[in-house]
Amino acid sequence: MAKNPPDERLVYLALKNIFKGIDAQMRKPKKTRELVQRHQHCTDLRDLIHEHNIDNVCNMAKALLEQQVFESTLKAKIRFPEVFEVSPAQSAEREASEAEAAKTEADAIRGAAEGRQGASTLVEGEGKGILQKGNERQTSFHSSASQSRKRSFPHTTISVPSLYPVYLPLKTQHQVLVKVQGVLERACYSFGQKTMRDILEKEGWDCPEAVELNRWPRLFLLHQDQFAADEIDELGNAFPQLLDSIAQLRHTAVHRVRVTVHRIEQFMIDSESLAKLLQEDTCAKTLSRLRRETQLSVDELKRNKDLLESRLAETVKKIAAQRAQLEQLERTAMEDMLREDKEYQTFAGANLEQTIISPETVVQSVATTENETFSEADVDADSFGDHGIGQIG
Repeated sequence: MAKNPPDERLVYLALKNIFKGIDAQMRKPKKTRELVQRHQHCTDLRDLIHEHNIDNVCNMAKALLEQQVFESTLKAKIRFPEVFEVSPAQSAEREASEAEAAKTEADAIRGAAEGRQGASTLVEGEGKGILQKGNERQTSFHSSASQSRKRSFPHTTISVPSLYPVYLPLKTQHQVLVKVQGVLERACYSFGQKTMRDILEKEGWDCPEAVELNRWPRLFLLHQDQFAADEIDELGNAFPQLLDSIAQLRHTAVHRVRVTVHRIEQFMIDSESLAKLLQEDTCAKTLSRLRRETQLSVDELKRNKDLLESRLAETVKKIAAQRAQLEQLERTAMEDMLREDKEYQTFAGANLEQTIISPETVVQSVATTENETFSEADVDADSFGDHGIGQIG
């Protein structure tokens, strides 16, 4: 008997981690079937195959592959919006975790910079931004702090680790920030050659690599008159804050401070703004392209986290329903035991009562009473005789 085709949403969830990377571009039915068979031991996939057979599952997988659903979580979200749904409670928890992480990593960046170079971030003072030395202790930031965060979860008593805030692998983060740092250093040096050539010659800066990125913010603040006032006014942030962000970018890259993707995105936005202010269009385009590519990857990562949390919520809900059924079975079993015990007690009592009031029992009881009376009389007579003989003798 032919079985019905499976729900495409269930097929997507069961095969999402199988058809990924280059395998998500697979289109040949034979190769698709081989990959499904290779992973058919997985619980979700095994259940699908058992219920709908492998042919139906492979046909649905092929259709989703052709529609590129496995290649992009964005397309998957458009196709299955309920799978990526985020509750208001989850959104609130994520905002709180982002705020906590932002404070922690800001302290870590400041501590790393002050501990190794005695330099801090830019602050405003007397109408101008200055580099202020701080006396705060050096701190370190670890991703384990994020992993230790727990989130409340309905239908379960276990502690569920939060997948937010979002971090890139440290290797990837470092490569991105080093790339941005190098592009900005070339842009700053090019601008310096045009507007501050005497300073470059005095310091002996003969190439972009001769000047670390954190040296430029102070120079730009001291020579703010080299920038058009209207262009500075068009910046999203105040000029000192923009330069402060650039200095923090350098410290984060050099000292390998792990930061959230939110801060990485802000670093890249500020870097692009500075490149435009420096009128380095080539560098600005490079940074813009890198920012878009990073944003696409981060969005994919976030949607995958939403999917994982949604799947966990659904699984926990099913387990809670099964747990409720088991608890009900347990209560029913105990109630049955007590009921059957009570019923048997009643039955045993009724049997005993019936035995007591039956005629045979009454006759036997009377006969027993008479026999006992005669026996007692004999005993008394014997005892009396023996006593008399003893006395006469």
